[in-house]
This record gives sequence, C-alpha cells and structure tokens, in this order.
Amino acid sequence: MFPDRIYYEPATMEYELGKMLKNKYPDVPWIEIENHNNIEQLRSNSNKEFIKMKRYLIVGIRKTHKYVPNQKVSDFLVPYTSSGCNAMCLYCVFGK
Repeated sequence: MFPDRIYYEPATMEYELGKMLKNKYPDVPWIEIENHNNIEQLRSNSNKEFIKMKRYLIVGIRKTHKYVPNQKVSDFLVPYTSSGCNAMCLYCVFGK
C-alpha cells in the first residue's frame, strides 16, 4: 500500500514505528492532527469520498480501551466505533 496522504499525531514520532513510517513515506503529504479519533476534515466528507479516504494512512496513539484477541478473521477486534472510526481501514497502527 502506498498512501495518498498521512494524518498523524505528533507524539507518534517518538515511537520507532512512527519514525520508520516518516522515513518510508517522505514524499507523501503529512498532515498533523490533534487526535486520530476525531479528524473533522474527514468526518465531514460525504460518503462519495469513502473510496478515496481508504488511501489515507492515519497514525495515532491508542489512549484508552483494551484490544481483544480475535483469531477468526484478524489479529484484533476494534474496541468501539462510537469515536467516529468507521473500522474500515486496511490496517490500524497504534502505539501502546
């Protein structure tokens, strides 16, 4: 996957994975966000934008909730979608 743009919380750059992603995608636009659970410019997009938004990578740090192991179809279940997460990502990356 090669993202069209990357939304990130600044604190993710303190993690090895955040640094690795920054080095891996230096030519992709990096957009600083306050909270990965509430990106207003994405939440206000119409449903027609959904396919395009799947090409965005969102990098944040999980601050609450526990992951629940799930061996059926993925490594983990999404704890809650009430935060605005559509749970339709190709994958999710959160620091612990």
